[in-house]
Amino acid sequence: MKSLQFSVPADTNKSIRIQEDIMPNFYPYFHRHTETQIMWILKGHGTLAIEQNLFNFEAGDIFYLGANQSHVFRGNFDKDEKQKVHSISIFFDPYKKIAAFFDLPEFGELKNFITHSEVGFQVAPKLTINIGENIAALQKTEGVEQIIDFIRILNHLMQNRHLHIPLSSEKNLPNHISDYDQRIIDAQTFIKKNFAQTKLTLDSIAREACMTPQAFCRSFKKRTRITYIEYLNELRVQRACRLLTSSNMYSISSVAFNSGFNSLTNFNRVFKSIMKYSPKEYLKHYKEATIEQ
Repeated sequence: MKSLQFSVPADTNKSIRIQEDIMPNFYPYFHRHTETQIMWILKGHGTLAIEQNLFNFEAGDIFYLGANQSHVFRGNFDKDEKQKVHSISIFFDPYKKIAAFFDLPEFGELKNFITHSEVGFQVAPKLTINIGENIAALQKTEGVEQIIDFIRILNHLMQNRHLHIPLSSEKNLPNHISDYDQRIIDAQTFIKKNFAQTKLTLDSIAREACMTPQAFCRSFKKRTRITYIEYLNELRVQRACRLLTSSNMYSISSVAFNSGFNSLTNFNRVFKSIMKYSPKEYLKHYKEATIEQ
């Protein structure tokens, strides 16, 4: 599914843009923009489609969307429910006007947090009231005070980063090995190159790491915090989502085979365990969320 490139209205006098929207519905197009967005939903509920993932949202939720992440908030209203949404968004580009802040030595950890948050996340529910109050207060400040308050919000999000819910399709895949074990790094690279092959086996992966299968499983789990089969399934389901949502007409069985599954039953089971929907249900909900109605 292609997304529109959207241009956030620029304000030449500010480093961040705060936008409050009260309207019948959310912006209807599946779109992306170069700015990072923090969005607080005060009224409205429905489905967020972001990249190939689907999330339910409701009033009070806060989302951090990375630059150029394709997304759309689709409101779901009952027939007798008045359609009205209310949200406040903060838009900023960490690589333009405000970049000088993050280049300061004291901001190194915060810069790293922003870099690794480009996959997006939903703010942990236990933090939404406090973060929401801070966003509301941010609207009322100007100049230096507004920038300081904005940095405080980012710092609060950073300090609680382990609580947030990732939005990317790579949500369960470790970016870095906790120990510089080249054998596990080599095995990860091998899995990424060959995960779509239905004949990929634990023995072949373990040989790539120069380890026995049992030792490899223990070492992989210790250093990545997930099992190798969880890692492999995540990669395969990511590919399946991309195939299902592409413009090409793939059957469910061909998607399964081309994603590395040799059994349609196993594909359906693994897909639902990760995506919370069966492949058919996922595609139906994804189209409903991303196609303008």
